[in-house]
Amino acid sequence: MNTSLIEITVAEIKELADVEPKQASKRFELIATTMSDEQLVEVIEQMDIVTLTQINSHHDISCPSIMSELMTPEQIRDIVCQQPLYWEEKIKNNAEELIQHTFDFLTYLIRIQDSEEKQTAILECIADDPAGLFYLSIPFIEMMLGEQHQDDDGFTDLYDDEEDTDTVGYDSRSKSEEAHSLSIDDPRSLMALIHELAPDVEKAIKNLLRNESSGWEIIISKFVNELVIQAKEKNQVADEYAEVDDMFSFLD
Repeated sequence: MNTSLIEITVAEIKELADVEPKQASKRFELIATTMSDEQLVEVIEQMDIVTLTQINSHHDISCPSIMSELMTPEQIRDIVCQQPLYWEEKIKNNAEELIQHTFDFLTYLIRIQDSEEKQTAILECIADDPAGLFYLSIPFIEMMLGEQHQDDDGFTDLYDDEEDTDTVGYDSRSKSEEAHSLSIDDPRSLMALIHELAPDVEKAIKNLLRNESSGWEIIISKFVNELVIQAKEKNQVADEYAEVDDMFSFLD
């Protein structure tokens, strides 16, 4: 596929995404059946972050997209940080909805990958961004800071940190995902995966939450505000670069 056809494909998907993201998602999946992975990667590379975010937001673990598998860890980080701008009010204003929404999206983006190496790279890349770390922490705020409880097997959600013995959250150090047969829709399973693949990311999440003294619902509200602010700031920077590019486009 030559460059002009790649550009035509990108333009078509973007135009659809601006009007109806769900249709753009379906169109991309249809086009994907006619292209090689290398061609699809080239299409993805030429898409703006808004289009990538809109399309990926219409998929989950039960309805995956090849786009999510082919994106780089950096692209996945960027859509995670961009997505808060597209949250509906009913999600932003409901702590339980937000926990579920962020958990589902992260679970999808991480578990859809075909190797542990890429899963690890995604987790580390997201956590390296301040907004990404906020997003990554939301699914675990209630679990780590809410009331202690035990399930039917006597499994406790709180644990003592090995380094400072402070009670912080889920005991993934002594109770593995497999040992407790945690289902994929249980936030503890995602935390266990993070512990296994990226212990430094687990530590970063714990440290972030340890520094918060408010109730977990207030913390979620604070994190949401930070995510939206940082996403808007990143968009402004991107727009400024675009304006500079446009000024010198005549040199191309």
